[in-house]
Amino acid sequence: MSVPRSGSTMIEGRVLHTTSTAPKITFRSGPGDPLATAVHNAASRKHRITYADKSVIWVESEATDPTVITRGDGTAIGTVLRADTSTAVASTGGTLCHFIPHPDTPRTPDLFRLLLLDRSGNKIGRLEIIRTPAGWAMGYHGEHARDTTLWWDRTGPPLPVPILGTRLVMNRPIDRVERDVLLAACVDMAIGLQPYVAVMK
Repeated sequence: MSVPRSGSTMIEGRVLHTTSTAPKITFRSGPGDPLATAVHNAASRKHRITYADKSVIWVESEATDPTVITRGDGTAIGTVLRADTSTAVASTGGTLCHFIPHPDTPRTPDLFRLLLLDRSGNKIGRLEIIRTPAGWAMGYHGEHARDTTLWWDRTGPPLPVPILGTRLVMNRPIDRVERDVLLAACVDMAIGLQPYVAVMK
């Protein structure tokens, strides 16, 4: 994945939906080919993320159980403990990040805003869950990622789904495990419709 020159990381995921297929989310970290795509697998009742290099991540999510994230070969990556706030935990047991509502405007008609905190409670990024076409043009100020060029002005058409996509902005580059878990969380919320903070319920 590309890393902006500022040292930050931005990944945008857009949900696509047709009457003949299940919703699909396409992730991009810049112009060019997608970073990954994700779809719901009805047979396994899981979501499948496929990266450009063909590696696969499975996201298993039930209403009352933690979200479980594994590689295509079954190797555990981590889990997300969902409640009024949520916590991502690596398979090794270490906390990867906390998902909390934005303290000022956690919810608008156009998007949900979440902050991402490290294990010590320091802000490391933010995640926006887009609810309307206008949400794509809102909320981005570029304070940590001004050197990137994505598509903040392209609102796109409305879709027959309650979530149109996700916008992840991290204050720093992220490693493979962090990327896998954060994209899994985006899929869990955008396609799986799982609430990660109380304001989303």
